[in-house]
Amino acid sequence: MMTERIAPSRRQNAMNPLAVEFEIASSERFELLRCVFEALRSAKASDAFTDEHSGWLAYFDEAARATFWWPTEQDIEAWQRRWDATPPHLRIHDPTLHTRWGFESMIEAFRNGEYDLGACERLSESTGRLTFFEHAFPFGGSGCMRALIEAFGHRVTRDYDGSTPPPTAEGW
Repeated sequence: MMTERIAPSRRQNAMNPLAVEFEIASSERFELLRCVFEALRSAKASDAFTDEHSGWLAYFDEAARATFWWPTEQDIEAWQRRWDATPPHLRIHDPTLHTRWGFESMIEAFRNGEYDLGACERLSESTGRLTFFEHAFPFGGSGCMRALIEAFGHRVTRDYDGSTPPPTAEGW
């Protein structure tokens, strides 16, 4: 099923945040997502991120961790060989070059994104929404937010960041 992408009709602001909506997998998984989102929001608001990302692992259970790409040095070397061997105009279409988000890459994307995190809220029994407020455009995109949501088993249904094509946790 395709995620609905909605381009903003005007610049977003504090009264009208950007958002990623999702279908909630379960109440338990939603609470795990909400907990890590609040920690990310707090770290971003206070600029309390460090270069050491291992502390973030405590927020992710085994199932959530399994959704990320944890490449070995050999994996990265093999991927680089495939990348170099693929003509540039074909790289985006080659499924062997698409990887899941790396855990540290996701954390760094939250750290470096040109936005403030708003809220992770439940809109109904089956629908959740993550909101954010851009500082600039481009602001870094919502890919890390999608990866975070999907890591806890939820399915993104709408992405109000206005970018195309729709990114997924599985790749571009």
